[in-house]
Amino acid sequence: MPPIIPRLVALFVLCLTLEVPAQTNACPAGEKQVCLDGCICLPDVGQLLGPLPDGIYQIAAPALALWLTQARAEAANAGIQPVPPHIREQLLRWYDPSVLDTARYKVSDNGQFSAATAMLQNPDVGAVTLIDIILFRDPQTAEQNIALWAHELKHVQQYQEWGVEGFAQRYTQDFNAVEAPAYAIQAEVRRLVREGTY
Repeated sequence: MPPIIPRLVALFVLCLTLEVPAQTNACPAGEKQVCLDGCICLPDVGQLLGPLPDGIYQIAAPALALWLTQARAEAANAGIQPVPPHIREQLLRWYDPSVLDTARYKVSDNGQFSAATAMLQNPDVGAVTLIDIILFRDPQTAEQNIALWAHELKHVQQYQEWGVEGFAQRYTQDFNAVEAPAYAIQAEVRRLVREGTY
């Protein structure tokens, strides 16, 4: 089996398990919103398959954990860097140095296909966190978007606290509960930057 197949299957299983967040659905009929770091519209397979059995989460969580581990290993092959010093300094207010020391980042290489880089093709997704490596869409975002860094570092912290399997389990069962603290810190940092009180 080609190596990309397990990754695509894991992403598909993840998409099957995600529920629509409590917000206005801007998707056309027959599609539903799926949110990872941003939201996209996908065909509503629930209409075709019916309600998903509770056991699907027992399949989805290990598949997501495996995909995250493989995608992280692929990203770590080349070009990862520590958190830029100016970003690190600004985020010490919110994060323990151990989180900032652990995190690495790289800018997506669009020539390399993976589910993570495919997700970055969505203009609403600026970065994806793969355990302790943050994959950014472009260099400008990686160097300048302090609020997005705050969001993604919350996920690095969650991985440290829960482990990969724990993160995957929580994400497949209630991704909004995992994303809510990341969006909250992102909004707080964005507000402080806008107000100039940062």
